[in-house]
Amino acid sequence: MYKKRTSSLDDSKVLTPFLLVRLLLVANIALIIFASLTPFNFEYVTLDPFSWSTAPLPKFIPLFDVEVNVLGYMPLGFLGVLALFPRSVKWPAFLFSLLFGLLLSASLESVQSFLSTRVANLIDFYANGLGTFIGALLAITINPVRLSEHWTGRFREVFFGKNQEFFLLLILFPIAQIFPQNVWLGMGDFNLNFLKVSPYWTTILSNTTQEVVIAALAVISSSAFMMSGIRRQAPKLKVILCVVMLSAFLKVAMSQLQYGSFDIKHWISVANGFGIILGFIVAIIIRNNSRLTHWIVAVIGFVLLLIFVNILPQNPYYLSQLQLLPQGRLTHFNGLLAWLTMVWPLLAIIVLIKHYKVVLTSFPQSLD
Repeated sequence: MYKKRTSSLDDSKVLTPFLLVRLLLVANIALIIFASLTPFNFEYVTLDPFSWSTAPLPKFIPLFDVEVNVLGYMPLGFLGVLALFPRSVKWPAFLFSLLFGLLLSASLESVQSFLSTRVANLIDFYANGLGTFIGALLAITINPVRLSEHWTGRFREVFFGKNQEFFLLLILFPIAQIFPQNVWLGMGDFNLNFLKVSPYWTTILSNTTQEVVIAALAVISSSAFMMSGIRRQAPKLKVILCVVMLSAFLKVAMSQLQYGSFDIKHWISVANGFGIILGFIVAIIIRNNSRLTHWIVAVIGFVLLLIFVNILPQNPYYLSQLQLLPQGRLTHFNGLLAWLTMVWPLLAIIVLIKHYKVVLTSFPQSLD
């Protein structure tokens, strides 16, 4: 068992809980509940909600469903062990995390008995338990003492200081890019057809121009948003570049998982790439400007992004891509991703407004 103090002579090494891990664990549990119960078409039935536990195994077991259930619960087991530190570590934390995963899975399987579009069965329960077991087993191989020396707190402090909202939205940014978008990185489309202008086919107002403008606005506004919250000493451009690269990696991985041969050409184009490069050029130009400048550019950029993605007509290739989506996998999970893609710019604007007074009073000095 690890002691809460590594030395009686050095009180600076007090082992503190992983607040970020606990927050991620709560988000992971919420995600599992959403994916397990959506669509929320509950119906009152007289069936025993625990009948799935004694029902015979299905004759046909889709391998994909088993893989998704295992992968979906692995983070739960992994984060569960680390979230218990320093109160509980190693095997006690492993057992508690495993039992919690089994209890959560059993509860959700029972609730699914009241959903007309979901089928509860033992295979899902076993797969969820296996995923929790693997994740928890991986977690106990990590030395939590080294991580506890304010590793996550130091990362947040070095890059974002007290601006935790910026840090949380930074984590959500790559996930918000997974769901198909009219233009990749072009978040905030509410799919209100009455706002859309008539299709255009002119040289100036074309689908290519639309992709360049929206991609550039998305990169500029998101970069300025991160710069307005990140500490002045932190490598801003490296952080932004890493976030975009991680977003692209997750997009490729999720497209491959859901569609198999659904490759990169279905969601990114030369025009989209040119717009991203253009956005990075603007980010390089403004990186050394004041925090107030970053704040203004972010707000204006997000407002323009919301306007353009909601009024410009949708690309016909994007519409054909949506036709493939219902035939893909993880359709329930896609509903959550669609909402996240839609509201991320609004959440960013809310965070910026919340920090307006701090930015204004700190001008022209740094918040740091």
